[in-house]
Amino acid sequence: MEGSGHAWKGWGYDFNPAFEWFTSYLEAPDLTIGNLETTFGGPNSALVTHPEYAFREYQAYPTFTTPDELAFALKNAGFDILGTANNHCMDSNLEGAARTLRVLESTGLMATGTSVRHSPKPWRGEVGGFNLSMTAWTESLNGLVSPRGMQTINAFSVHGKNERLEEMLRELRDEAARDPDLLILLIHWGQEYLAEPNQHQKELADLVIEAGVDIIIGSHPHVLQPIERRVVEDDGSEREVFIAWSLGNFISSQRHAGSGREWVDGSAMLNLDIRRDAKGRARVAGLSIVPLYVHWNDEHIRVLAVSDGLSSNAVARYGLSEYDLRRLMALERFVPAQMTRYLGSTAARKDGEVWRIQFP
Repeated sequence: MEGSGHAWKGWGYDFNPAFEWFTSYLEAPDLTIGNLETTFGGPNSALVTHPEYAFREYQAYPTFTTPDELAFALKNAGFDILGTANNHCMDSNLEGAARTLRVLESTGLMATGTSVRHSPKPWRGEVGGFNLSMTAWTESLNGLVSPRGMQTINAFSVHGKNERLEEMLRELRDEAARDPDLLILLIHWGQEYLAEPNQHQKELADLVIEAGVDIIIGSHPHVLQPIERRVVEDDGSEREVFIAWSLGNFISSQRHAGSGREWVDGSAMLNLDIRRDAKGRARVAGLSIVPLYVHWNDEHIRVLAVSDGLSSNAVARYGLSEYDLRRLMALERFVPAQMTRYLGSTAARKDGEVWRIQFP
């Protein structure tokens, strides 16, 4: 494929088309956050665990390494910061994890969850007048560990041991003591293809909320799990906490199938509306949900907003099939219903291309 137009010369890969239908949604927020579930380890860098999979320069399964051009496409699409702590961040070893960060930095993308040399530091920044602290942790590395130590990876469950769980909680308590307007945790957890948070997620959520986290954004299950809003007691006063248990797949090569994989081809972009209350405290005052569909045919894989796919000229504009239309209509019903199941009487209303929720 033709090169993507960055500083490299000649031929290469171009991932920009994968996001071009969805770029306007990603560019709109003050800060757009994603989970990078691959590595930029360079050609032939993936840790191949079985010779059956040692057949290409860049590896898709079971260990991931991706051409660097994807990083440029993510930046072009509108992403600002990526969580890099997940069960695939060691797929090209510590060297690949470090190279991934260098590639992201070269594009202007920020990251949190892994580090080149030392223990990862939370990302801190001012966005829209709010001081934010953000960190990313994962409960699994698919069993991949380095004999040189794992201090550059935020993983609290290595080979089933939880000795670093307290390290994560200590980091969160320390960040909360800095008194940011909001403390955000990107966490890779849960059970794949399960539509509900499991007991382990629920217990972890209680621990990190107690440590001071205000917003939890989950990933790993590949399917949407509900969102939740809590009011908790904190030093004699009330504090609001927002949880997105799992946001599912944004873009992937997984296809709609039975046995729990019915919704891997669609999910949602979640937009949080942060405002100050009467006492000046930051809170999630409302949100909007953009249901999305991963459109896959013989020529491409692209992210498509469900509302755009159901618009009057969509069939011709996006080259949609009858199958695509059925999936789009199913996702239009499923996504808002699934995401809001834990919100009780707080209702979502359709507003043009998005579903909106306003919290009291």
